[in-house]
Amino acid sequence: MNWSTENLTDNRVCYSTICEQTSESAIKIGVLQAADYALSMLGDSIDDDSLYCLFEWEEGQSRLTILVTDHSKTSDGKNVVSIQLSGINQASVEEQAETIKFWLRDHLTTSADFMKFSLVAGFTRNERNTVELM
Repeated sequence: MNWSTENLTDNRVCYSTICEQTSESAIKIGVLQAADYALSMLGDSIDDDSLYCLFEWEEGQSRLTILVTDHSKTSDGKNVVSIQLSGINQASVEEQAETIKFWLRDHLTTSADFMKFSLVAGFTRNERNTVELM
């Protein structure tokens, strides 16, 4: 994957990529690669107040964002990873949010990078008000 880097603030960086794949299996690979990329940077993003490893799905933009945040979901960690799934609608992935959540939940059970830390995996849909535990 080709990653673009954008400095959001002096101490926050966003790594973003686009997955143009149009098959469900290829999109799944892209999502899991983005998750692995984000999980590999968890140590740099965690501070004393960190609680969630948050997976934010924005359906209208077909974008998944992965970051670490605190209990109030207002103080985010240093690294943010974002993947735009531009071909997901052509792939006819039914119930996109549920499918992506399932892929990620299943993947986290075998992720050594995630298991190193005491974070709660959370999934959101279009807003941070409601976090679904994974």
